Amino acid sequence: MRQAPATQAGGAGRDAPLAGLTVLEVGVAMAGPYCGMTLGDYGADVIKVERIGEGDESRTWLNDPYPGKFSSYFAAANRNKRSLALDLKHPDGVAILKRLAAKTDVLIDNFRVGALEKLGLGYDELAAANPRLVYCSISGFGPNGPRAHERANDIFMQAYSGLMSITGEEGRGPVKAGISVADITAGMFGVIGVLLAIEARHRTGRGQRVDTSLLEGQIAMLAQFLTGYFASGRIPVRRGTSSQLGATYQAFQATDDWVVVAAFTQRMWQGVCRAVERTEWTDDPRFESKEKRSANRETLIPMLAARFATRRVDEWIERLSAEGVPCSSVNSIDKVVIDEQVRAREMIVEVEHAIAGKIRMAGLPVKLSSNPGAVRRPPPLLGEHSMEILRETGMGAAEIEALFRLGVVATPNPVPR
Repeated sequence: MRQAPATQAGGAGRDAPLAGLTVLEVGVAMAGPYCGMTLGDYGADVIKVERIGEGDESRTWLNDPYPGKFSSYFAAANRNKRSLALDLKHPDGVAILKRLAAKTDVLIDNFRVGALEKLGLGYDELAAANPRLVYCSISGFGPNGPRAHERANDIFMQAYSGLMSITGEEGRGPVKAGISVADITAGMFGVIGVLLAIEARHRTGRGQRVDTSLLEGQIAMLAQFLTGYFASGRIPVRRGTSSQLGATYQAFQATDDWVVVAAFTQRMWQGVCRAVERTEWTDDPRFESKEKRSANRETLIPMLAARFATRRVDEWIERLSAEGVPCSSVNSIDKVVIDEQVRAREMIVEVEHAIAGKIRMAGLPVKLSSNPGAVRRPPPLLGEHSMEILRETGMGAAEIEALFRLGVVATPNPVPR
């Protein structure tokens, strides 16, 4: 199997779309790091500021660990970054971050609301020294409102936002989405906010504060359900794999596995009827329109299920595809990573890590014809780049050595004298 290269042609260096942009990421787990990684994928120089000792807490979440207790969770959200291990409880550590922020373009913060402000590292303080700074805060609930200072994580927000109320099988309990959808969505909206603020800065010369949260991201993603509720007054319910509106938009069990049928037009419904060899259903007054099929779903779905239970998945895909009906097998991850289309789009990449060896991970989802992004760096060791980052601020060898002796800064390697 051919692997996409870790550094794709034209994706590195000065041609990258965000080349020249400096980002400070003061974040942990997924939301903030995902935002920083995405900016780094497209050329930004991302400096990940981590606590001395533990670093980003997700480094020790040993789900499917690589050698050296290096977690796959951390690896998934922290490529294309440099790591600075810094004690922000020490005044000298705060001073270093202020020094960096004075010359940076973007700061990403996904700590609890007010945490950086207490250290004198809030937007107002940093923007006073650097008016061009774009300061992106990603929190659980946003910086104002009665729950602003409360903690929230992914599964909490899937429940709180209403997402879990529509996820799962009808008549059964709620189900968490398989991915960390609240965290990743917040990170994506953080990227959008940063890019909007940078575009505005081109015209005004000034940065600004960007706020988003897990809550706001999930409410935005529920747009169709909210609008439907306001229009009809009907509360959406769990429908399993099916649509809230259509009866032929769900998974059906075949003899060997599950097949997803996504027939959302009248023409596609007719194609389903031909594929399952029940053309008389097209003239059945109970099923003659999408609205009637939805109203009679409790009758129609068992009828369809009985037909789909008679053949294998590959047979149904052949039959439905011939009728122009979108359909798919329900692929497990091991099948997805060797899929020809996934490979053709270079969505699995490989990078070499000093401890973990070869790490394979998801590729870049947005392709640019002239200025593509790239995976240039593996996820960093804790404090791996502390020395070079401090040198870039203009610090001399004696000053840097003193900071290491005080425990303000750390590196995985001996400090050169």
